[in-house]
Amino acid sequence: MALHVFRCVLCGHRFESDRAGVKCPKCGSRTLVHESGDSLRGKCGCGGSCCSCSGCSH
Repeated sequence: MALHVFRCVLCGHRFESDRAGVKCPKCGSRTLVHESGDSLRGKCGCGGSCCSCSGCSH
């Protein structure tokens, strides 16, 4: 799996993870900025939730 680099908005801690949807290991916040790694969005930019998306192949 590809590594992603995240930065916590609350405490500023930077860390790597091999998956999305993680919490900051330092403070537990879920408000993260994706700084590098493969895109976390689907091909059509829906973010992975296809409930209202008709152009996605998730």
